[in-house]
Parts: sequence; structure tokens; C-alpha cells
Amino acid sequence: MLIDSHLLVNSFDVIKGLVSGEMVRYGSVIRWAKGTENAGQIVKHLAEVPGIASRLITLPFSPITGGIDIIGHGLTYHKLLGIDQTLTGIGQNLVSMNSTLSSVMGLTQIAAGASILNLGVSIAGFAYMGYKLNQLQNSLNCIQKNMELGFDRVTTHLDLINRNTCNGFQLTFEGLKHLDQRLDAVSGQLAYLYLLLQESRTQQTNLSRSVSNIHKAMLIKEIADLQAKLKYFSPSTAQEVLITASRVRLFLSSQALQSTPELDAELMLNTDLAIQGWAAATATEANLLLDQGQHREARQLLAEEVPKFQAVAKIWCNALLEDENPTLKTADRFSAPPFEHYILPERVDRITQLSEPDQNRSDRQRRHQQNELAVEFEMSYAGDRYDHNWISRQIAISEYLDTLSELTARLDTLQDFAALCEATGASTRQDLLPTEQDQPGLYLLAGTPKT
Repeated sequence: MLIDSHLLVNSFDVIKGLVSGEMVRYGSVIRWAKGTENAGQIVKHLAEVPGIASRLITLPFSPITGGIDIIGHGLTYHKLLGIDQTLTGIGQNLVSMNSTLSSVMGLTQIAAGASILNLGVSIAGFAYMGYKLNQLQNSLNCIQKNMELGFDRVTTHLDLINRNTCNGFQLTFEGLKHLDQRLDAVSGQLAYLYLLLQESRTQQTNLSRSVSNIHKAMLIKEIADLQAKLKYFSPSTAQEVLITASRVRLFLSSQALQSTPELDAELMLNTDLAIQGWAAATATEANLLLDQGQHREARQLLAEEVPKFQAVAKIWCNALLEDENPTLKTADRFSAPPFEHYILPERVDRITQLSEPDQNRSDRQRRHQQNELAVEFEMSYAGDRYDHNWISRQIAISEYLDTLSELTARLDTLQDFAALCEATGASTRQDLLPTEQDQPGLYLLAGTPKT
């Protein structure tokens, strides 16, 4: 390798910086946090041992019918990387007994659509990228089947709530507890669809038909084409895969750019397919260029695609955070009391990265808005206005926006890795990455040299 790399768990300084808040993970890099002297500057790049791909593929993951939940699957993934270790030996004054490196890095609740897509240097391999595309298609099959069956248990709980208004609060709590269990069960890239439609059996039936039609659409055809190329990827087919990735990227990006944001499950499903496919195709194309030593071309590609991707993500964020009540027009609404058992602070922080109004606030303004939110949910009308269905939709929105935020960060930091490849004069990106013979885990690479 042209630059040194070492396991994250062995880096005392970086772990200390993450725990203290002086450093933060953003996509596939560690950066100095806002408010520090070198705010925004890259400390280290993150990379995974390539061999982790084969181990990830064997995980017993069934996104709809059970298996591993969103958080659980992420934690299993982090254990494979060797980063799910209690932070001992670095000073008990730094963390509580239950703190882990996963939570410090904000890796315990990333929407499943983004948590293991590996767009940045974490690049678990093209075989795994094809596997993720296949999971996306399998999720659609599962959604169609489960929409036809319906959420009988959730419906039962809602009926109980309607028949027992005198015990409404307790039953609502039970309903939310059950919803949490269902969230674990459905997991997967498209879990938000269930939450959006759980109160309407008619809409569930309509979505089932829509999913059936989507299978016949060009979106699936394009994703399947790239998936097939990646499945049999080899150095001899690299140019062919590169051409396919470019074609798929152009098609899916045009579909994503044409979509008009709206809280509509069918529209969100179509857009989600286009956006995730667009991200996968862009990352595949960029990494293939880096493998061939075409660093400038990779940087140019990403310089064109990332701003467009960011723009789409921010448009959707602004639209889904829109609300008649000005107090709720913020990502911080997801940190309000009704969501404390469902949405972790790290997810709220990632969504905030997409929300321009939230980004422009001072810490004092943010604390003031959080206080206003707490008061809003304590008002006498809160129980009727912010009922079970409203809470479900908000959880769905948070997962959808979290996926957009994480994918945006991964693509953004892939630009930084391309710059690192060019600055170091690497003939291929593989010169900078740990090999399959290295110990499994999450590695730190040198920061991008200043130019």
C-alpha cells in the first residue's frame, strides 16, 4: 500500500475525538466537528477489508418476514467489522458503561437502504453491490405479498383503541409498542411504506397492484441489468460493467430528478428505487474508474453527480418536513417525546444535514425550538392531533430521509477518496486499501493531502 492504514479500534486518538465530539463520522470519513479549529477537515478515510463482502452476503437477513431488524442488522454488520466493542481502556470518564464505538460513530440506526450499501471507500466489493441490488428487488416481492395479507395485528390494535377510548392512552402506548415490534420485523430498505399505509387497507391493496406494475417498469429492468453485470464481475468485464453503470446512472438519475416530492407511498416507492439505483450505479462507475487509474475522470463524474444528488435529497427533505404548524417544520420534531423509543438522536442529526433551515440555526436557536416542540406535545390537543397514525407517518418519514442523508454523505465522501487517489499518485484505488489477507475490520487511511 502507498499509505499507512490501521484498524480504527486501535486508534486511541481518533476514538477519543469521536467520544468527545471533536470528531464526527460523515459518510466514509472522519472529520473535525463543527466548532473546532479545523472544522470540516478530514482526519482519516474509512475502509473495510474487501473479504468482508462474502461474510456479509451470508447474513440471515429477511427484510420483511423477520430475521434481523434495522438496528440489529447494522450491529451484526459492525461486529463483523470489529467496531462493536465497548469503549474500555480509554478512560471511564469519556463514556458511559453501555457506550460502543458503533453508537459514537452514529452507526446504530441508519436506514437499512443505506447502512450497508458501501458507496464510499468502505466498498465491500462489487459482488456485494450486486447483492444489495438483489435485496432491493426481493424487498419489492415481499412487500407485494405482505400488502396482500395486511397488518392484521396492527389493525386489531387500532380497533381496540377505537372501542376503548376511556383507556386510550394506555392502548395507544401498547399500539406503539407493537409498532416497534413490527418495525423490527419489516426492517429492510422499504419499511417506511408499511408505516405510511398501515391505517388504510384500501391503500395497501392499491400499493400491492402498483408494486406488481413496477416490476414490469424500466426502473427494475435497469437495476436488474446492472445487478447481472456485477454478479459476474471480473477484471476482463470491467469495461462492459462500466458502460452499463453509466447507462443505468443516466436513466435512473433522470427519473429521480423528474419526481415531485409528495407524501405519497407509490411516488416515494418509485423515487426510492430510482435514487438508490442511481447511487449504486454512480458509485460503481466511479470505483471502476479509480480501479483503472482514471482518477480525474472519477472526480469529474462525482463532481457532476453529487450536487444533483444532494439537490434531490434536500428537495425531498424540505417537502416532507413541511407542516402547517411552524413549530414542526424542523428535523428536530423527530427528537420530541413521542419518538424517544423509535428514533435515535444520531438519525435526527443526519436528517438535519439535509435541512437547510436547521443547518443555519445557532445552538441557542435549536435549543429554543426543541423547547417549543416539547411544549407542543404537552398541549391538551396533542393526543388528538398527534395520534397513532401521525406518529407512524413521522417514523416513516424519518427513515426515508435518513436513507437520503446517508447516501448523500457516502457519495460526497467518495469524492474525497478519489482526491486521495489522485493526490497520492496511486495507479489504482486498491493500492490504498487493506487487502483480503488483513484482519477483518474498519481501517483508517490517511487524510486527503492539501492541494
